[in-house]
Amino acid sequence: MAVATGQFTIIDYNDALSLSAYIASNRQKTQIFNPDNGSYNPDWASSNVILTPSLFILGNANDIITSSAVQSIQWYDVSNGVETLISANASYAIGAAKPNALTIKSNVLAGLPGKEFMCKIVYRDPSTGLDLIVKTPISFSRVVSGSGITDAIAWAPNGNVFKNDETTSLIAECDLVRGSVVDSTNVTYQWYQFDTAQTTDAGGGINWRKLTNVANVTTGVTTRQMTVFPAAVPTYAVFKCVIKDTDASSNTYNSSFEDNVTFEDKSDPVQVTITSTGGDVFKNGVGSTTLTAKVFQAGAEVDAAGTKYTYKWFKLNSSGVLDSNFGGTGINFKTGKTLSVGDADVDVKATFQVEVS
Repeated sequence: MAVATGQFTIIDYNDALSLSAYIASNRQKTQIFNPDNGSYNPDWASSNVILTPSLFILGNANDIITSSAVQSIQWYDVSNGVETLISANASYAIGAAKPNALTIKSNVLAGLPGKEFMCKIVYRDPSTGLDLIVKTPISFSRVVSGSGITDAIAWAPNGNVFKNDETTSLIAECDLVRGSVVDSTNVTYQWYQFDTAQTTDAGGGINWRKLTNVANVTTGVTTRQMTVFPAAVPTYAVFKCVIKDTDASSNTYNSSFEDNVTFEDKSDPVQVTITSTGGDVFKNGVGSTTLTAKVFQAGAEVDAAGTKYTYKWFKLNSSGVLDSNFGGTGINFKTGKTLSVGDADVDVKATFQVEVS
């Protein structure tokens, strides 16, 4: 299976800059309100929420949110689909320096089912001078839970995004909440991972695989805090915690409560770029060049010798039609980390694609 592909057109070829962003939160995304005593858990007035944005260029492992190329960072309240610019006031504080983290200092979900915040980042591409706008959202919800209501709340206290080798592990936590109080006595915990291959119910329902402690994958799978390692999150993973009340004196004895938490892997994918010793223009039908496929991950070349991956080269003519005999009669590809291209290979225009597997 191909892990990366690339292409090179003998005329002119340019890759647009690709940016990605996300917001890390130091608090769970669900706040519980107890109308019996008017309390919140957590109480954002005393346990402030801090939202910190990150920005990445695809193919580079470094967070560039503090770069001088970042022209501005603004926060918006996008509840009800309307973007309202947030400024510092009694409820919000905005960091004076990049990354301009947003601090929520009061219980702004009061009377609301939820609220979405959005960070708008303007990045100036140093090579083109163009301003690129990246928007990334984060949502919070409020759950009303009186003294007679019990529920499970799962969250990721250290964030839910793996960033290359910067993040060696993260925590998935799940609490049983009665009213607005966490109950951690006489309860059992079991974590599951969403897996469509799980066709039987192992305790978490169909498509939920029961987890066991596996070093450097998932540990603490029967506790309120499970440690998740990058190996458990190839790209995107959903985990469920099922909490069972084992207190015989409780009115929810033998009842189970569950909630989900999601993790993402934003480690850089394998990417390929193509270099050309002879440029990208042949003049008057004369020219030659050697194309070299260079494979990168996390901003570093990972197969300089050309032994780790298999390289297949394909040629498309000026009309975009694949050359079915490029590698010989009935063979539409050539192999190798490099490809020699002569004037006979280019009729007006030709595009060479490499597939890395």
